[in-house]
Amino acid sequence: MDENQESFERSTIVFHNAEASDAVRARAEHLLGKLFQFHPSIMRCTMTIEGRHRHHHQGNIYHVSLRLHVPGRDIIVSQDPERNHAHEDVYVAMRDACEAARKQLDVFVEKRAGKGARHEQERFELRRGLQAEE
Repeated sequence: MDENQESFERSTIVFHNAEASDAVRARAEHLLGKLFQFHPSIMRCTMTIEGRHRHHHQGNIYHVSLRLHVPGRDIIVSQDPERNHAHEDVYVAMRDACEAARKQLDVFVEKRAGKGARHEQERFELRRGLQAEE
């Protein structure tokens, strides 16, 4: 099984009040595939694309949220689309959500690595202290 097929099987794309076109679905799969590629710790991901209707003189705005299942926790990415008129473009909304997810995943990985390094240092110091007492 190739990498793209594996990431596709671990991801779900849900549409609410938004057109589920082949082009939007393909772009979502591409962006999620990149997240899986850069962060292999992701076990499962759900992207929700929601179209929010606005007044007649303005276009729809899209809210894209992500729920990433990683070891030990879930990472939720949800931004307020009302603040960003660029999110009248579903592709921009998806890109921004995936970028925010990537940043949160980077922080998760750094914290996890730091925690492991800190515990390793504590074990080393404990072993060194015990050897000094002998």
